[in-house]
Amino acid sequence: MSIQTIPIIVGITGHRNIVDEDKPKIKARVIESLREIQTFCKSTKKNGKDTPIIMLNGFAQGADMLCAEAAFELGIDVYAVLPREEDKYLESFDNQTDKQKLHGYLQKAKRVILAPDMEKNKEWLQTHSDISDDSYEYRQLGIYIAEHSHILIALWDGNSPKTQFGCGTYEVIKFALEHNYLNREHLFTPGLINDTAVVWIKSRRQGDGSEADIRKTWLTSNLAERSGRDDGNNDHLVVSNEPPAFLRDIIKKTVKYNEKGFTLAENKVKLWKETQELDDYRKSLRYHYAKADERSYNGNQTKYLLFLRLLAIAASLVALTFLIYDDASLSYMIFPCTVLIGIIVVLNLVGARKAYHKDYIEYRAFAEALRIQFYLSICSNEIPVADSVCELYSWGQKVEFVWIDKAVRALSVLCEANRLAIDSSKAIETWIGTSVKPKGQLQYHREKIKTNTKMARRYDILSKCLLGTTLLIYAAILVLEISAYVYGVLGANFFWNGNFAGSVSWRNFGAIVLGAVAAAALLFSSYWGKLSYDRKASDNDKMGKFYAAAYERWQKVKDRSEKERELFLKEIAREEIIENGIWYSYVNENRLEIDI
Repeated sequence: MSIQTIPIIVGITGHRNIVDEDKPKIKARVIESLREIQTFCKSTKKNGKDTPIIMLNGFAQGADMLCAEAAFELGIDVYAVLPREEDKYLESFDNQTDKQKLHGYLQKAKRVILAPDMEKNKEWLQTHSDISDDSYEYRQLGIYIAEHSHILIALWDGNSPKTQFGCGTYEVIKFALEHNYLNREHLFTPGLINDTAVVWIKSRRQGDGSEADIRKTWLTSNLAERSGRDDGNNDHLVVSNEPPAFLRDIIKKTVKYNEKGFTLAENKVKLWKETQELDDYRKSLRYHYAKADERSYNGNQTKYLLFLRLLAIAASLVALTFLIYDDASLSYMIFPCTVLIGIIVVLNLVGARKAYHKDYIEYRAFAEALRIQFYLSICSNEIPVADSVCELYSWGQKVEFVWIDKAVRALSVLCEANRLAIDSSKAIETWIGTSVKPKGQLQYHREKIKTNTKMARRYDILSKCLLGTTLLIYAAILVLEISAYVYGVLGANFFWNGNFAGSVSWRNFGAIVLGAVAAAALLFSSYWGKLSYDRKASDNDKMGKFYAAAYERWQKVKDRSEKERELFLKEIAREEIIENGIWYSYVNENRLEIDI
């Protein structure tokens, strides 16, 4: 599969001892579910390529193997996720037929992933529960699949377990819907509740005397959905016949991103350039950073700014034409005023439909997440690439970046990350340092603060000139009005009481000029409707100071222990990613809209 496409990940969990006679019907439901997901992933463009699907499968006996067979039949790539090394995993199979099946399936698998230790809590868990070494490994496998899947297909009987810290089907469902597992400090952390949905195919286990009820439904957390009905035995789950809206949105955004064309030009990628030393995982991060960066600026920001300026100009002209209509009593001026209002409405509707502003800020946030993920993976071989930097967002920010988080995780599934024998100091120079080409963040903000401060001064001078002009015109009109009154008392004629042109009086003309200059002052003082250069310069100043301090700190930390370097790098990443979330929040308020 190409590293230039972000796949949709479908995870599998289920019972090992499914009733044999139910398997054909269950498999049919699995195929039905996979085809439905394929439909979601179809390109909306004529002759466009569909977004690929990857199945994460543990290849355990029962449900896993049944789902793998369904995927192979549909031509879906299957990636094996094993709890331990392949030879040791084969030894755990007590059925020779299933052992042969496993060997064959592993040959068909596009990639074999050894599930990492997601919790790093083995000793603590074993002192607080009766979890065995094997169960702990399967628990980590379940967490990995749940965390990296957009959709989890669960072949589950609907019953809840009686033990805590387990590794069964129900636990994996909870991992997917509520991220209900421990972190390194043995605490549950608040995970997103709108990033993964579960396809539940009800499946009986051996010895279950109830009648077969093989039906397919969608499960979400009741924290994520306000509608639907709660399942009687599991009050945390909401059952629905339709996929949740958030899942459709995630897949829609991923499909849209994949459809966007892009040709990578190595000399224009604003990242560390030692590409000959990179593996496919880092190359994929690098490629998608360049694509998201290009789509953000050239693909959307330029068009968004054009629409914003046109809206600002049209709005100012509306004010001017209405002034002429009102003060000059020229009734026909209502028609150009109406046309301009129509243009504003059309610009707003087209801009909103094309989503120039939304795509600009979302692709910018995506590019920044990829940039930080890239440098973390380059500079720190000890930080697991299974971790997504999006975990460093505050919880409120995570909600805005669900599809981005899933995309970053999907890339870690797509390609294996190798340990790199490189000098991380070179990469650090481009990440937080003074590198000029490509620019390090410290160098970037030092240059940007100069540019934005200069632009802020220009607009400040222009605004002050327009304000001064407005006051002068107002003062002139005041003097003319006083003069007209004095002349009137003396019984003398004064031009101010006459007409300027046709039926337009000098008073009308003065009001129009005053209104026009005031409208221009408002237009330029609001920076054409954009964020002010003062705000940009202030942000550059703050981040410049941050990177200067960080760069100075790196000079001291780089020769210290691996642990100290890891903590330093992760803290830099945290500050960057949260700042990016803050940027997204306030720029999001600067979208195309009409204010009257």
